[in-house]
Amino acid sequence: MSYSKYEHFKLEKELADKLRQSTLDERRVLYRQVYTDFFTRFPEVGEGLNISKTDRLAWQLKLMKPLLNKEKTVLEIGAGDCLVSKELCKHFKKVIGYEVADSIPFIEGKPENFELKIFNGFDMHEQPGSVDIVYSNQVFEHLHPDDTAPLLRNYHTYLRKGGKVVIITPHIATGPHDVSRDFTKTPEGFHLKEYTYSEMSSLLKANGFHKIKGYIGYSKIGYYGVPVALMSFAEKMYNLIPGALRRKLKNNSVVFNFFGLKIIAEKKN
Repeated sequence: MSYSKYEHFKLEKELADKLRQSTLDERRVLYRQVYTDFFTRFPEVGEGLNISKTDRLAWQLKLMKPLLNKEKTVLEIGAGDCLVSKELCKHFKKVIGYEVADSIPFIEGKPENFELKIFNGFDMHEQPGSVDIVYSNQVFEHLHPDDTAPLLRNYHTYLRKGGKVVIITPHIATGPHDVSRDFTKTPEGFHLKEYTYSEMSSLLKANGFHKIKGYIGYSKIGYYGVPVALMSFAEKMYNLIPGALRRKLKNNSVVFNFFGLKIIAEKKN
């Protein structure tokens, strides 16, 4: 059956509503179940519908460039088809990837220093102080808001002293960013919550992280860290713009990239 964005939207909304209305114990089963059901029906989405593999890699490697180190271990949450994990294996001692959907068409050629773990979206079992970097791209928006703080505490535990967490998630100012974008004004699909820099910074501080920076830039020029307070101030200024103009600006490439919500923070202790 050929791909239909509207059918995609209907199924995603139906499955996401199950997550929104679930308890924590139910989500321990549901995270894996709903994504496996979805990618079984739409496997092409797991490979990216609107971006090439080359482009997917380029911007993420530019962001990670200052952190590349062949003596360190990376934990990637939401590895998807493992394209990024496989590439990171060239630059790190070991890469561990966690993914909920075992129906995603994973890429071939697993490197020797890569370990893939299929999990329930919540429970991970890494040793305390065993990894140097936790990398999370396009994950937090998919989590029930009640689950973000416990997961950040887990990341904090797994990191060695001075370890870093990298969080990339869509910014609500330019959303919705899930399939809802073509049908509704707010996210109704798998994006259970889209964040601001202020919200994500507060979550990180409350769960043991400091030295929090937002990263702005573009894949062709690189990314530059700025104090997260500056990004929070930019959000406040942006919200002063009349709503009608903001709705037009959210599709502007400069605004879209500026509010990309890319954060790197360090384990405090």
